Formats: sequence, structure tokens, C-alpha cells
Amino acid sequence: MSGLGAGLACPDWPLCFGKFFPQLNFAIFMEQTHRILGLLVAIFFIFLAKNRLKTYVGKQKLIPILCSIFLATQIILGGLVVIFQLETNITTFHFANAIIIFILIYTMCIYPDSAKLKQVKIFNKSNLIYICLFTIIYVQLVLGAYVRHADAGLACPDFPKCLGYWIPPYLGKTVLLHLLHRFTGFLILVISSILFFIAYYKKTSRSLLQNLRRLLFLVGLQIILGVFVVVSKLAFSMTAIHLLIALLIVILVLNIIFEGKETID
Repeated sequence: MSGLGAGLACPDWPLCFGKFFPQLNFAIFMEQTHRILGLLVAIFFIFLAKNRLKTYVGKQKLIPILCSIFLATQIILGGLVVIFQLETNITTFHFANAIIIFILIYTMCIYPDSAKLKQVKIFNKSNLIYICLFTIIYVQLVLGAYVRHADAGLACPDFPKCLGYWIPPYLGKTVLLHLLHRFTGFLILVISSILFFIAYYKKTSRSLLQNLRRLLFLVGLQIILGVFVVVSKLAFSMTAIHLLIALLIVILVLNIIFEGKETID
């Protein structure tokens, strides 16, 4: 919503100007629709979590339980975002929490019962590099949100240089944040490239190779979109697609971790 300038279109919470159906303009419509969609997600989640509590056993039940806690926290954070008028740390935490909810719900959707979920071995040697990559990607997502809400998205308005320099002589907070976000993006590209070429030359499983190829393509596309985000002066369409590709990257890396594979040395 902040990308559309509608983050504070409804200055109160949970109602909007004291009403559930306020007089609408574009900004209010977008903000109120965001809230209503959040409510619908919560309702559908109740049914999903209730089902998974029945079909999961033992420690697996922690997934819907933890997701419920994160979702309740997200609702509270949504109110705090409005009350504190888009304070940077709160809005970033709001986004970081939303990504965790997204990951947990995705997990519950692709693993509907205990038997299938039990087959997933996440924390093993072969997954270590992918877990590290996933962690870097998550940090990059949160950092991107912080850059956006700290008004650092155009701290470097040019590309590939920043303010006409490869390394600007004055690294203020916003410039440093922006450059760190760029650097982390290229780091993810380098790691993804290395993993793909190692898998290719070691002739690993077809599924892993396909997923790594898709990952490399999406990460490359994401960097190109990042350039367009800057060039377009944070145009909403560009930032929205940028976020969408980021979520697809998260899903793809999760699939790699979930599927299990031979170790890449």
C-alpha cells in the first residue's frame, strides 16, 4: 500500500474513518480492500489450520500452531503500522512476519497429511547450502522492505553506478542501505550460478537441475527488475512485479529444500 501512497489512507484502525464502509476514493479503496483481504485470509486460514491439526501428528502440529501465532501478530502489527504512521521498523517487521506466514502456509498447502510431511528431511548435510541460500534470500527480502520504507529506494538513482560513483565518497545511511541491497542481490546471483554449474557438471538429478536453472533465471530477472525499479523512480507496477518474483524465488528454493537431493561438494 505504501507503494501506492495509500498506507495511511485510513488513519484509524480497525475501521476506516470510523466506518467499515467509508466514502471511497482510490487510496481508501485500496487500503480498505487490503484490510478486507487480510480478514478473508484469516478466515480461510482457520479452516486450513484446523484441518492440519487433525492430519499432522507430534511436532508437525507446531506448524499450524506457530502460523496461527504469527498471523495473530500480523494483525496486531497491521494496526500498529497505521497507529504509528508507517514507522520504518514496524512496517519492516510487518513484512518480515508476512513472509514467514507465507512460508508456513505454503508448507501446509503442499503437505496435506503427516505421511508426506514426514518424508521431508530439511536439516541434513545436503541441504545446508540451500538453507544458507534461503536465509540470505530472506534477509534480502527484509532488507528490501527496509530500504523501501526508509526512503532509500532512490538513494542511488542511477545504475550500475551510485550517484555517478562505483563507491560514493559519502556513504550516508540511505546510500549504504541501498548499496547493501544491491550487493546482496548480486551475491544471490553468484551463489545460484555456482550451484547450477556444479549441479550441471556433476550430472545431478533432473529435478534439481531444472529447479536450479529456474532459480538462476528468476534471480537474473529479479536483478533486471531491480534496475527498472530504480530507473522508473519506484513505479508501483515495477515494485509489485519485483515482489512477485521474489516470492516465486522463495517458493522455488523451498521446493529444492523439501525435495531432498544428493550433496553438492
